[in-house]
Amino acid sequence: MDFQEHANQHHHIREALVAALHERRPVDPAAMRSDRSCPTGCWIHGEGARRWAGNHAFLGLLEAHRAFHQQAGLIADQIHRGQWAEAQRSLRQGSPFAMAFSDLSAALRRMRATAETLAA
Repeated sequence: MDFQEHANQHHHIREALVAALHERRPVDPAAMRSDRSCPTGCWIHGEGARRWAGNHAFLGLLEAHRAFHQQAGLIADQIHRGQWAEAQRSLRQGSPFAMAFSDLSAALRRMRATAETLAA
């Protein structure tokens, strides 16, 4: 698994929310909230769970990924309801979404290090 690519994919999710906000176009809150439909979620709930269940780094990734998508779903809800100012605040540095994004990035790095260590 390319953990850096998975981090990039979540950066693209953030950028999609920013673009939707600036273009004033709705995004699907259910799709953003789902932690099972993106490639990382498919891996976590599939191959990752089969191989890494019970591993501390994996469990941290599972929780960080879920939290990221919950926050993305909340912002998508705000955009969908036309709450532009609230959505903009929710995307700012220091917001729960920004913290969840940072936590997810760190969890992906820890998982990569764990996978590399155990593969050696």
